[in-house]
Amino acid sequence: MDFDRDEAVAIKAELQRWHDEARSLINDASDKSRLSGTSIDSLKSRFVTLKAEIKEAAKHETLSRRKAEKTDLERCYFGPAVRSTSANFRMRTDTSPHSELWSRGLFEVEMELLYKLHSIEKLLSDHS
Repeated sequence: MDFDRDEAVAIKAELQRWHDEARSLINDASDKSRLSGTSIDSLKSRFVTLKAEIKEAAKHETLSRRKAEKTDLERCYFGPAVRSTSANFRMRTDTSPHSELWSRGLFEVEMELLYKLHSIEKLLSDHS
């Protein structure tokens, strides 16, 4: 497999960004008593954006989000990560942050991304 450090770092950064957003959505909805109509709308908007980004990335499984020949790293790391995360992103976009399903659904996404992050981090560590 060809190893391109910059590409591996870019894959890690994208997975980390999605992971951090999933964690932030969980944290920001954790105190149910502080959720206002405006904050709920903001959380739902961020959630819809996160889900759409992951689903879009899973279409072509490339960092560019375009139909192109995949690199070795996209084929072995990015593609499987977005494919499995997208498949496990079952939470509906109309789920309320008040619902227990909000935390549970986002936790599943967060854990899926964390698992894939460990793989790319190990690869980077092995090539340092």
